[in-house]
Amino acid sequence: MSTPLGGRRGLPKLSIAGIALTGRGWAFLLGGILAVLVAYGARRPELNYVGVLLIALPALAVAYVLLRRPRFDVVRSFAPAIVPVGRTTSARARVRNRGRSTTSQVSWADTLPFAPWATPERELSRIDTATPIELNYDLQAPRRGVFGIGPFVTELVDPFQLARSVTRHGGEQELVVTPEAVPLPETGLTVPAGSGEARLVQRRSAGDEDDSITREYRPGDAMRRVHWRATARHDELMVRQEEQRSLPHARILVDTLADGYLDADEGDESEAFEWVVRMLASVAVHLRRAGFLVTVLETGDRQLHVERRRTWGDEEFLAGLAPFELQPHRGDHRDELRGDGPLIALAGNPDGETADWMRRHRRPGSLAVAFLAQPLTAIDRLDRTFAGPARGGDAGERLLDDGWLVVPVRADEDHAAAWSAVVMETGRARGA
Repeated sequence: MSTPLGGRRGLPKLSIAGIALTGRGWAFLLGGILAVLVAYGARRPELNYVGVLLIALPALAVAYVLLRRPRFDVVRSFAPAIVPVGRTTSARARVRNRGRSTTSQVSWADTLPFAPWATPERELSRIDTATPIELNYDLQAPRRGVFGIGPFVTELVDPFQLARSVTRHGGEQELVVTPEAVPLPETGLTVPAGSGEARLVQRRSAGDEDDSITREYRPGDAMRRVHWRATARHDELMVRQEEQRSLPHARILVDTLADGYLDADEGDESEAFEWVVRMLASVAVHLRRAGFLVTVLETGDRQLHVERRRTWGDEEFLAGLAPFELQPHRGDHRDELRGDGPLIALAGNPDGETADWMRRHRRPGSLAVAFLAQPLTAIDRLDRTFAGPARGGDAGERLLDDGWLVVPVRADEDHAAAWSAVVMETGRARGA
């Protein structure tokens, strides 16, 4: 079979209710019709027997695949059910025969919502009505999103391969494909902010008791901060509380307006926006693991519901980014207030209104970093050595004038390298 189970969506061409003749079946049918016509035209009645036989065989084959068509209940599960893009998940399909008799041998495949549109065809042996079977295969999604996997498709061919029946079984099960959270450098970067210094990337979670005090454990505290001697003394979990001033809150501003990305209208995906989403996943997870309470603010209609709290987990946050998409209209930002802590902006080519919205969130003296992702040009795709450095445009200039650290990047830029550039530039500003 050339195409998986007769076609991209699992139904053969020129079919009625999923039943169709094969090439051999069509040859038999047309040969039978031709024999009957010759018999009447040449007055050779003996050819009628040949013609009727050739016509009857495809008809009997159609009846066979119709009567022997399997009826299955199919339920899938994925391990893991939430998987980063590019990673492999194991799919398990539990198949139960709902018919009254043991099925014939069939070919099967699972329908996919992305190329190659179906899993490779495999043979499915006879299944009785008493014992369900489990089918396993590996699945790798090429992009993030929430995908419906299914339906389960089978193909039955008669013994003479004259007719075939393609049947869909069951519905779809959701597979959540998240952006990958890239590990960012664990550098002890400090930046001046108000009175004293605040660590942006890594706060020391271990040390002697001279530079830390203890307090009772609170839900969300990292276990690595548990002070075991104090725990034994108080008979309850105690954690180290750093004495140095810190900024426990961090805000991430994300431009989700389609007008803010030059390549948003060139296809289904914007490479620049995908870079932004992946950086959002990486920075949010990184800062949260460093002890920050992370708030994500969007220029478009709100899609994420991440507040200044410790209760959301990494997997929950990344799953929320699976369906994250560009928005056509600007959202309502009346309830958003400025706050303390590091400020990270992620955008493409934001317009003036978006740049002003970002600038309003920064307080004087606080750290503010803007990553501006640019789509790849034709020259970039041919050879990056001929292309000039990425530029932030007018919005980048306005943010620079307002005291921001602006990092223009291209859509194929390494996220960890972009974050390292912030570490280096901030350290240089401090004379490190």
